[in-house]
Amino acid sequence: MSSLLRPVGHLPASVYWFRRGLVLAVVAVLVILISRLFAGGGDDTKNAAASDPQPNPTGAAPVSTPTSTPASTPSAGSSTSATPKPSKTTPRGDQPCEGSDLNLEALPANRKIVSGSVLNFVVQLNPVDEGCKATVNADKLTVTVTSGNDLIWSTTQCDKAVQAATLVVAKGKQAAVTVPWNGHRSRPGCLPGQPVAKPGTYVVKAEYDGRSSSPQAFQVV
Repeated sequence: MSSLLRPVGHLPASVYWFRRGLVLAVVAVLVILISRLFAGGGDDTKNAAASDPQPNPTGAAPVSTPTSTPASTPSAGSSTSATPKPSKTTPRGDQPCEGSDLNLEALPANRKIVSGSVLNFVVQLNPVDEGCKATVNADKLTVTVTSGNDLIWSTTQCDKAVQAATLVVAKGKQAAVTVPWNGHRSRPGCLPGQPVAKPGTYVVKAEYDGRSSSPQAFQVV
């Protein structure tokens, strides 16, 4: 103990006390540095724990609370459009026939007649698509008999041969009108006493509202 208080040596006592003081100072600095080092590590751990979010223990995705959007309702001042009622249309079968609605056929009742005898032509009207009503009269329906370029007879000259009628034209239903020919030539006004058609080959055609039938041949003997 006395050696600590009274240093022994050939050097002055002040030198030994300086050395001891220097050693103590170095030890004190080391102690301070070590304590700060451990203290700083603790703060870093706390800071890291505070900065990192709490992990989800279950591993499930975080559930977000959905926000409900209220359904839009019309305001008091807004007006709602009412559903339009279907308009009542006239059935196609009740509408008048046009030429484009029909297919025409003019068929002689016999393909061969004796000169001067009466021959009936059956004019058939068939619908192209839907049904309609055909008003048959001399203004819309014409029937002609020709021999080459020679006009033999026509309802435009003998309009009374066409009997007025209203025909319902529909698929699967026979719609026809009969037009008689007296076997004679015709002149404007359908004057009587015209010469009979001579033996030969003749052609009959019909036309309704601009729609023509195909020609049909017959013979006069």
